[in-house]
Amino acid sequence: MWFYSVVFLILLAFNSVAYYFNVSKAAYLVSLILLILVAAFRPDSCCADYYTYLDYYQNYVNLPFTFVEPTFYLISFLSELIFKGPAGLFLIYSLLGVGVKGFAIQKLTDFYPISLLLYFASFFLLHEMTQIRVGVASGFLLLSIPYIQEKKIKNFLLIMLVGCLFHYSLLIFVAFYFVNPNSFNKPFYIVAVVVLYIATLAGINFIYVLQLIKLGFLTDKIETYQLLLEQGMFGSISLINPLLYLRIIIMIFFIMNYEVLLEKNQYGVILTKIYAFSIFGFIAFSALPVLAGRVNQLLGVVEIVLVPFSVYIVKPKVLAVIFSVLFALMIMYKQLYYSDLMTGYF
Repeated sequence: MWFYSVVFLILLAFNSVAYYFNVSKAAYLVSLILLILVAAFRPDSCCADYYTYLDYYQNYVNLPFTFVEPTFYLISFLSELIFKGPAGLFLIYSLLGVGVKGFAIQKLTDFYPISLLLYFASFFLLHEMTQIRVGVASGFLLLSIPYIQEKKIKNFLLIMLVGCLFHYSLLIFVAFYFVNPNSFNKPFYIVAVVVLYIATLAGINFIYVLQLIKLGFLTDKIETYQLLLEQGMFGSISLINPLLYLRIIIMIFFIMNYEVLLEKNQYGVILTKIYAFSIFGFIAFSALPVLAGRVNQLLGVVEIVLVPFSVYIVKPKVLAVIFSVLFALMIMYKQLYYSDLMTGYF
């Protein structure tokens, strides 16, 4: 696991020095290239999903479209054509996953060096190293946010369409186009998270409500996940969870200070709302861990942009930077040592 700590320290030191010498953009680009190389040339033993994707690659011509997305067929075909093996599969997904996210982050925030650290510590390990299809889709989620703000529905739907071709789960994000990006009903969001938490702990199963609504292949997926859960295929989720509590606190902190966000960054409100729904989804669907995780991990990608916005609110600013770095480290070590997400790179 030492390798990931070394990469984090390299990114921290390199981008800190670059900020001092006013070359942050160049350092950011070099950092993205480093992450692409790390993800593209991973060893086969670094994560459990490697062999799953290898199996998908070897049998992609027999997989139905309900199982994997059209782009997986195309990327597998290109990998076979150009690289004569699966190496191209991981290279192309790494280029797209890191590249789209990296471009989107720089469009959304001036604090992209801090967001880069959060990205590596959390969603790079989760997406680009593990859930590579979701990784690309979540990049398109970030890329679509300016079009929610500007209410450019054609641009938004085009990005959604492309993103869904990498992972169908992005379809749930289409509804966020109708979210108001310029105002906040503070009591609603705060009360909602408390009520959801208490109701879920009391045993109310929101999965049952979803099963009553017929959503085509999404309903089929939920029923499949439910069956696998009953067969003991998935672990459980504990809502007595310090990281969940911290994220709820972060959510409430930004909700209470949304006027500052609105003044300093035009995307602050919509990012906070998406973050709130990532937490709502995790709590409400916790009875079906794989679904709770999917929703939380897809929508929660906005965390890497949102958390550094604390610089706008906390004084002195260095405290917000320190918190962001420590928060990144906490998530990274949780994923490496408590979630069994990764094994050693070497």
